[in-house]
Amino acid sequence: MTSLTASEKTLFDYSVILVQPKIEGNIGAIARLCNNYNAKNLILIDPQVDHLSSESRARAMHSSKYLENAKIYSTLSDIREKYTTLIATTAKAGEQYKISRQPILPWDFAELEIPPDTKVGLVFGREDIGLLNEEIDMCDILVNVPLPGEHKVLNLSHAVAILLHELWKASTNIEKIKKQERMSSYSERKVLFDEIEKILAKIEYFEHKKPIVYKLIQKIINRSFPNHQEIHGLIGFFKAIRRKLEKKC
Repeated sequence: MTSLTASEKTLFDYSVILVQPKIEGNIGAIARLCNNYNAKNLILIDPQVDHLSSESRARAMHSSKYLENAKIYSTLSDIREKYTTLIATTAKAGEQYKISRQPILPWDFAELEIPPDTKVGLVFGREDIGLLNEEIDMCDILVNVPLPGEHKVLNLSHAVAILLHELWKASTNIEKIKKQERMSSYSERKVLFDEIEKILAKIEYFEHKKPIVYKLIQKIINRSFPNHQEIHGLIGFFKAIRRKLEKKC
């Protein structure tokens, strides 16, 4: 197999984040996938087993460096601000009105036009129950792998393989986009979302629909990968709206 040319090398960082993994062999297999796709890091959130066990190392084959250098944290919130974008994964697509559970598909990664300076974290849930709603809400984008068979849940390492492959393809296409602006950070987008939330609290609108509208706005903005200047322009605009509303109260 030929090596990658300079133009084919990945142009943004992506890491694999496993939340409370329970099977040593899965962790080892995923370490091997990280090496296959040149992932930046393997992150373990509150692992329930020894990631350095003989079983993990055997499955990792020649990729034990990802096990040995794995970064371990207690909760997903501990790393939220370390990543520009967190992509949550789910085996269950949500209903029409459950905004936080409405996913994109893996092949949509290429359409996201992820800027080169973006730090992406692919977040995978527990082998038995996946990610909790609050963990999904902490992420920027949700992705689901649709399956044609009767059993709709993939083995964890198989899901990681599919999504890493699609993300790698998206990262090699990024040179065509040539976005030079700095990608907005999570904390910058949070300032914008806080302003929008304050505005929603002040306007006359169906109270039960306000959280849905808020989630819709978040999803639209996060999927567009706005740069730092665009976010600050929007922050200024929404601040002006909020101040105007406050004067009328």
